[in-house]
Amino acid sequence: MAWLLATCGVPEARDGPRATRLAEKAVALTQRTNVTYLGTLAAAFAENGQFETAVAVQKEAIALLQGEEQKRDYNSRLRLYESGIPYRDAAPLAQHTRALLADGKFAEAEPLARECLAMWEKQIPDDWLTFNARSLLAGSLLGQKKYAEAEPLLLSAYHGMKEREARIPSAGKIRLQETLQRLVQLYEATGRLDQAAEWKQKLAEFAKAGTDKKPAEPPR
Repeated sequence: MAWLLATCGVPEARDGPRATRLAEKAVALTQRTNVTYLGTLAAAFAENGQFETAVAVQKEAIALLQGEEQKRDYNSRLRLYESGIPYRDAAPLAQHTRALLADGKFAEAEPLARECLAMWEKQIPDDWLTFNARSLLAGSLLGQKKYAEAEPLLLSAYHGMKEREARIPSAGKIRLQETLQRLVQLYEATGRLDQAAEWKQKLAEFAKAGTDKKPAEPPR
């Protein structure tokens, strides 16, 4: 709840003082050993405009981290706080956009996808999530047959995620597959069948690589 109150992209849903109270309580109950709670407290201070305190707490959280990927994520938020900018979580926007795309509501999805992309380009421009947001926006354009606008977004999305594939968690790998599927759809819809075939091959290779990585079933 504190994270939502501190970082929600919808201004009416944010409440910095309440977020701070909740996060401070969680941090105290865990003896300042929970990285997530410390990160939430830093976000709450930033939402209140207390950036010096936010920076100090975020550094405290970073000092507890082990993995490089987590450190990259936390450091990106630290740079925001050092610049006097609060963090805005675009994940709910991305989830809503995906739901609208699944329902075929492409025009309705477009403004949400644009907002999501704008937030992540500003806050985490080098993250795979930003390139996935480009794919989401391209998906909304593709559904509206705005092919010329969708193509550069899709190509940027694919190459950006491919370059950062090692950083993408297992649950997020499907976003790369979705981007490949959109590229196939784009080139088929525009009659460029040679390019469609190339991307189909990449899609097949991606699917095979995912299958090869699955552990073999134990003998029965």
